[in-house]
Amino acid sequence: MDLPRTAALVPRMEWRDRAASTNSELVGLATADPDAWPAWSVLLTDTQTAGRGRLGRAWTAPPGTSLAISVLLRPRIPAERYGWLSLLAGTAMARSLRAVGVEAAVKWPNDVLIGGRKVCGLLAEVLPGGTGAVLGAGLNHRLAADELPVPTATSLAIEGGPIDPDALVAGWIGELRPLVAALEEAGGDPVASGLRDAVLVVCETIGRRVRVSLPDGSVRTGRATGIDEDGRIEVAEDRIARTTAIATGDVEHLRYE
Repeated sequence: MDLPRTAALVPRMEWRDRAASTNSELVGLATADPDAWPAWSVLLTDTQTAGRGRLGRAWTAPPGTSLAISVLLRPRIPAERYGWLSLLAGTAMARSLRAVGVEAAVKWPNDVLIGGRKVCGLLAEVLPGGTGAVLGAGLNHRLAADELPVPTATSLAIEGGPIDPDALVAGWIGELRPLVAALEEAGGDPVASGLRDAVLVVCETIGRRVRVSLPDGSVRTGRATGIDEDGRIEVAEDRIARTTAIATGDVEHLRYE
């Protein structure tokens, strides 16, 4: 597929007619031959057969209906700040969609929603040895209503948004670049770089009542009050006078107050 706008923004771009997982492929390629795959190289397809989401979940869609986009970063930031890359990726996607008239928002940490329904999921994977990271986005662009995997999903086509792959990918990369640059210039500091503020602007989780299911099976319920310097969501829990910072968990936005 010809993507001239995207190709003009990056040093290397490869389109696959079909791929198992663009993230896994790009991690492998960048690790095996780093010189051939410089920072901001992109691998993408609209037919992914073994995509992965957070916590190792499978992510699939009918051929030609969703974009799988992977971008290679080699950010000059401390390794302990890599956790912010997922938040950065989701923020950039929401901003790029807002720029073309789509009212997108982020559900912490890295789901992009339209009207409360998921249109995009993002996943950051660190290269072996911590020499870089791959940011992956699974964006439902052409998915029809009868193809939705779950009722809580949606697509740009359903929402009346743009569906041109070149414009969508170029828009996301265009928003990614200044966020990454600001984080690098601030030495990885999410506050000094303005990244945390940028995340808070588009994150509709903050201020909402939430239920967070943790990897150990426990659940925290309360009001999301903020995001700390490590990218963890802060939840003022019900029934106890305590705010808990949570690094990993599934967030459900509760409809009741």
